[in-house]
Amino acid sequence: MYAATATISVAIEKLKKFPGGVEEPLLIEARSNLVIARNLLENRWQIWNSIYWRRSNAASKRSVRARLEGLAFDALAGVTNAGRLLNRYIGMVGILDENAPLWSEIIHCLHNAYRWISDSYYYDCLCKQLNLSIAIGSN
Repeated sequence: MYAATATISVAIEKLKKFPGGVEEPLLIEARSNLVIARNLLENRWQIWNSIYWRRSNAASKRSVRARLEGLAFDALAGVTNAGRLLNRYIGMVGILDENAPLWSEIIHCLHNAYRWISDSYYYDCLCKQLNLSIAIGSN
């Protein structure tokens, strides 16, 4: 968790330093996706540490695990969406030679964050329980 959160934080800071990172809509959206992913990982960590796993009953554990799965899955989705937005930005604008090292650091951070989240929370990221609200009407 710490490695992924730290790497996402580094990517956010590097995106702020990237030329156009403060006014370009795709970069702003990518940065906001990363901020959300970082916050989700921090919330997951707090929820994980908020329960006494040995003393809690099965229903509490099941409820907490369901919340944890959703947070990890959504954090990984945020990192993935940020990567897609950055690819779209580069496809539209291109990259100058003087920005290439900073750009490669950003991509490296995203790659590491994706790898660490998917390794640390493999099962959580593999599946997410979807909540369906089905209204059964009477005729």
